[in-house]
Amino acid sequence: MRFATILLLAVLVPALALAGHPEKAKPWQQGHAWARQMLDCSVAIPLNCGTVSGTTVGAPSNVSAYSCTGWNESGPEAVYEFVITGPECYDVTATISGLAADLDVFILGSCDENDCLTFGDTIAAAGCLQPGTYYIVVDGYSGAESAFTLAVDCVDCDCPVPDCCPFPFVCYEVDFNANDGGFTTQDCGGAPVWEWGVPTGIPAIACDDVPVTNVLGTILGGSYPASGGQIAMVGPFDITDDCPCLELCHFYDTESAFDGCNVKVSTDGGVTWTLLTPNRGYDVTTYPYPACIPEEPVFSGHQFNTAFLRDCFDISAYAGQTIHVGFFWGNDSSVQYPGWYIKWLKIGGQETSPAKDRSWGKIKSIYR
Repeated sequence: MRFATILLLAVLVPALALAGHPEKAKPWQQGHAWARQMLDCSVAIPLNCGTVSGTTVGAPSNVSAYSCTGWNESGPEAVYEFVITGPECYDVTATISGLAADLDVFILGSCDENDCLTFGDTIAAAGCLQPGTYYIVVDGYSGAESAFTLAVDCVDCDCPVPDCCPFPFVCYEVDFNANDGGFTTQDCGGAPVWEWGVPTGIPAIACDDVPVTNVLGTILGGSYPASGGQIAMVGPFDITDDCPCLELCHFYDTESAFDGCNVKVSTDGGVTWTLLTPNRGYDVTTYPYPACIPEEPVFSGHQFNTAFLRDCFDISAYAGQTIHVGFFWGNDSSVQYPGWYIKWLKIGGQETSPAKDRSWGKIKSIYR
């Protein structure tokens, strides 16, 4: 039985109890490669919070794959335009019911199947969406079509705080171009993956147009191995009020939800770990299969596989403490992709006043 999937964006939403459905095969298990096409939103139906009746029977079938899953969505799709006018932000849950066939529901950040925020077999939940225009699509698995009822529930939430990076004052910088940062590894139930050195098959330019020479990554010369899972740890870092933000410049390309990675922090030298959530949220929550990160929010998927990304994490709660940062990786046994590659980690903030008591290393870091 396939577990109904709830994928989260920006913040975690409460777990929803879903009924199981027959397992959907991945495209490679069916022997097909599903081509991506442009979603047609020219006749999208305006939608507000509430309940509407709809159907995919006889509708166009322009899309057969979405960036957040490997399911074969070759059935016709019903497209809805969902506008959050603001100033409030909303936790949004889209639920389809009354089905005569196997339909799925997707929430998109724009009119693009490659901008998939979350999906589900009958429920898709997106956390704290900011004001803007979104699209909710009901599509048919493996050619399915049916009438349906679509319910969109909206709950007020605190809008996400602005990104804390980039920042002018750098307390610590681990630049993997220059060296391996003294990283160490921990086992967590999977095959080893972490290496430092010259990568292949990834973008040559990182954040701020910096050329990539070396990275900390999951297998530098190819795809990650089957059933991989390992922690790379860097630190220690003494966190002060001047340094409330962690910045990560990284690149990832993985099988969505079955494989992925996240960032955790430890205050006891790596004995226990606490998840750090980036300002934009993680991409998905994993299935229970991968080692190290089962059913955890992760960076995952192919939607950002053309460039390095800058992600920011609020670590102000750790002021006055010494921390290590852990890069947690896990993947299942089925299909492998390039993986996760980290260019730099920086810890810093906005404070640049020379009146603060700082080490010479911190002062120099302002002018890097």
